Amino acid sequence: MSTTDNAAEYVTEFLDGPLEGQTMGREYLGGEYEKELDMYVAVEGVPAEQRYVATSTRHVGDTLFVSYRWDSKDSDSIEVDDQDTNI
Repeated sequence: MSTTDNAAEYVTEFLDGPLEGQTMGREYLGGEYEKELDMYVAVEGVPAEQRYVATSTRHVGDTLFVSYRWDSKDSDSIEVDDQDTNI
């Protein structure tokens, strides 16, 4: 999908995984949104690479919103101590 002439960025929506519920603005690459994103999250102070895959898009006014789902198979494993509240 190509960007409109005046749009410089689109909005990502993370539907699940470690970034569930978060949104962020991203710049188009070559006039298109990214089909896959590699994001880094800190779990108990250790960075973990998480893969997200675009699943759907919608326009709100002139802004493109792209929804991403977590690809747990292609992401670093995350082990969390259930008693740690500082994540």
